[in-house]
Amino acid sequence: MKNALINYIKNPINDELYTPDYAVYPLLKYIPKNFIIWECTDFGESNITKVFKNNGYEVISTHIKNFNFLIEEPNFKFDIIVTNPPYSLKTEFLRKCYEYNKPFCLLLPITTLEGGERYTLFKENGIQLLVFDKRINFMKNKKSCWFNTSWFGYRIFNKDLIFEKLKKDKQTTLDDFMEEKRKWILETH
Repeated sequence: MKNALINYIKNPINDELYTPDYAVYPLLKYIPKNFIIWECTDFGESNITKVFKNNGYEVISTHIKNFNFLIEEPNFKFDIIVTNPPYSLKTEFLRKCYEYNKPFCLLLPITTLEGGERYTLFKENGIQLLVFDKRINFMKNKKSCWFNTSWFGYRIFNKDLIFEKLKKDKQTTLDDFMEEKRKWILETH
């Protein structure tokens, strides 16, 4: 573990960690179907976009090469931001999401809870976490990722801290989460 951390620190910043589809399915039961989702770090081909579109959601995708989320103001309507932002810019993304004062879900390392500026953001605005029982594997050529990632949410989950089992089998995952969504709706409405 120590050598892995040293090697990681020596490498240049790599913010290109693509979200596997199985990490997106748990969000389906929490995000209303009539919400317009803004995936602000995607050309339109990410698994986040695909999973939501394949399940009947409207998704607007933008990418820094055609729209800079941190600087530009959107000229379109959206109800929620859902993205896996560059981890080197996690504080900036959180700050910008809070500025919109709309629900958001950001897939971030659990260590995002640390840090003075983020502490202040969370304390002033609140934060919700959807934590998985396993690590998400972003790298196809590795056995697993060496850090934990969770969905950091704002005004979207029914509780501030939620624990979910991460299931990697696509169809089982989708069927299970849709059944859980049905039960959750019945319990909360």
